[in-house]
Amino acid sequence: MTEEVPAHYGGDPVREAVLGYGGQSITEREKEAVLEALEGDYITRGPTVDEFEERVADLVGVEHAIATTSGTTALHLAGEAVSFGPGDEVITTPLTFAATAYTATYCDAKPVFADVNRDTRTLDPDSVRNKITDDTAAIIPMHYGGHPADIEEFLSIADEHDLTVLWDACHAIGGTWRSEPIGAQRDLAVFSFHPVKTITTGEGGMIVTDNDAIAEKARRLRSFDMNRNPEGHEDEPWYQVVEGEGYNYNVTDFQAALGLAQLERIEEFSERRKELVTRYDEALADFDGIRIPPEPEDADPTCHLYAVEIGEEFGCDRGEFVRAMHDENISVQVHYVPLHYHPYFQKEFGYERGDFPVAEQCYNRLVSLPLFPAMSNTDQEDVIEAIDRIHGYHSE
Repeated sequence: MTEEVPAHYGGDPVREAVLGYGGQSITEREKEAVLEALEGDYITRGPTVDEFEERVADLVGVEHAIATTSGTTALHLAGEAVSFGPGDEVITTPLTFAATAYTATYCDAKPVFADVNRDTRTLDPDSVRNKITDDTAAIIPMHYGGHPADIEEFLSIADEHDLTVLWDACHAIGGTWRSEPIGAQRDLAVFSFHPVKTITTGEGGMIVTDNDAIAEKARRLRSFDMNRNPEGHEDEPWYQVVEGEGYNYNVTDFQAALGLAQLERIEEFSERRKELVTRYDEALADFDGIRIPPEPEDADPTCHLYAVEIGEEFGCDRGEFVRAMHDENISVQVHYVPLHYHPYFQKEFGYERGDFPVAEQCYNRLVSLPLFPAMSNTDQEDVIEAIDRIHGYHSE
């Protein structure tokens, strides 16, 4: 145990430069790929986007991949593509980013929160069963931090009640469940390509599915719900009409070029994240008051987050721990403020603090430590040293 005084209590920080909790890894290959795309014939959506979609579909092992401008717009299109609408209830987790629940609200459906599993922090199947009504249309499990939700149980619930399963896999590309890529499970899944995720396109998202009808509707809605070849106008190539209220969620070819170059490195990224997770597990396992992430069952995740829990035995609460880490120039984050704490979901749907005690118990302790492939072993050692200093200060 170190005797250094933490910066928060008057000492010097463990490092001078701030270490972020996540970030992208961009090499000359990515830069060259983007430049090649910019020098091509297409700037907006073109053949490079098509190739990127094909590569992601091959990676996941599905028939269709539909690129969008973000994970949020992918979730929106996914909800539209499976026909969520007024009167529908969509069950999901409160321990997630707002976009997961927006999948319902964007379509005028109602988000119904169910509590989470204490160990995995993912949606709890028993809680979901208790929330099912005649109006339930779908379940949206979220693979928290890259760790898969209880896939087998949710597929069973969906079969039993004839429900759609839309997997929020924004944290989880590159992982597997029972040797099957995460995202391959029915009915559809969504990925995010934000810079803190495993691969990035700057901003971007993707819907993946084996369902032809879902894929076709998502593609149409992505680009204005435009019919470019309406029947009866074969001799009028300019005659294109919209058949509904669509959107402009088109990805650019230069974003797709970046995505293709990142896909070439996804195994590298995945392995590096696993190395960092193993190093954290070994270094933090014996700290009093720190609960490390659970060991996944039947899965080999590519972890987006390394979220620990700070308990009373550590010597300070989560808030003080976060402030102390920031003073050491280590950026940590909390994932997430539960959705039923947010004014929007309280005002619109009547949720209150106390509604989901397990999610709240997790939230009160959660802290995400830096985890991204570009961080060095020295960076990680600084994180561990900072934790050791804070822990040692409170153990005296």
